Amino acid sequence: MDASKLDPPPAHVHLVNPLWDPAGGSDWRTIDTWRLLRDHTDVSLWSEYRPARVFRDQYPIHAIRPLVMRFPRGGTLVFIGTYFRIGHWTRLASFRRVVIVYNTNQPDRLAKNLSRLTRAGHRPEVMYTSEALRRLHGGRGHVLQSPIDVERFRPGPAPFVPRPFTVGRLSRDIRSKHHADAAALWKTLADAGLRVRLMGASCLADELGSHPGIEILRAGSEDPAEFLRSLDCFAYRTSDGWFEGYGRVVMEAMATGLPAVVGQRGGYVEHLRDGINGLVARSTAEMIAAVRSLAADRATAARLGAAARHDAVAFNTDVLPRRTVALLATGIAPDLPAADDPRVVTVTG
Repeated sequence: MDASKLDPPPAHVHLVNPLWDPAGGSDWRTIDTWRLLRDHTDVSLWSEYRPARVFRDQYPIHAIRPLVMRFPRGGTLVFIGTYFRIGHWTRLASFRRVVIVYNTNQPDRLAKNLSRLTRAGHRPEVMYTSEALRRLHGGRGHVLQSPIDVERFRPGPAPFVPRPFTVGRLSRDIRSKHHADAAALWKTLADAGLRVRLMGASCLADELGSHPGIEILRAGSEDPAEFLRSLDCFAYRTSDGWFEGYGRVVMEAMATGLPAVVGQRGGYVEHLRDGINGLVARSTAEMIAAVRSLAADRATAARLGAAARHDAVAFNTDVLPRRTVALLATGIAPDLPAADDPRVVTVTG
């Protein structure tokens, strides 16, 4: 056989992220990418910062220490996210490939990191977490979504004691992660007799007051999978000033078997089939009506949740693992259009 036609052997993959936020999507994306790749290639976790204890205690994280020449070398270097500063240590090492996974809409940060890597002598590639974010940025790199652990996020047993229909959401505890109408949404649903649980919503405490039907938890106060299993419906809509590049919390809710009612602006919409595995709302009034309709029709809620679980499992155990291995471990993605070239970098903003 012609050796030139053989696929190159998998490269060692170095995944770099601060891993400082146990409620952060990029942090968990780094962990779950490592989990996904470890059966297919040599893969390492690296941080230039102090990782959160939950990550330090459970995962083999290597500390980047330039002063003692401890940093990744060779293979494929992958930065998960652009919100953190890339150190000058990249000048001291060579790699087969250098990749930035662009998963938050921060074009200024992306431009700075690309510039630093280019000045260090590398040819960085950009991969986008969704088609929507790629369009927004005007880029041409491959799309690589965020993997989740569908065994961790799975439906729980039916509650032993019947409970009020419970709707909620989780996220990082910053106001931009919540729509401007969030307080009105949750108050209206609670006034209608629904139970509301919000994790990562202390930023809404003053707006929500002390409504007896609304429970506010600080981010990370419960295990995310257990929290989702306490809900009957997941409702998610961010501020108009925050573009949700992927929204892996929506995929986690789907994997848990929850019907999701979501806003129409974000990368997660690419995985929603309106009326089949979730509901997409264009306004606060539509979100309220959609959630209340599910509370009144548990059979429809169960049907949407089952379809959501099916689609989330199929994507995260078949499509996305193959895509991740192809793009990161081998650098070859034969099922993707040739024009969708990850080596073509377009910087805007």
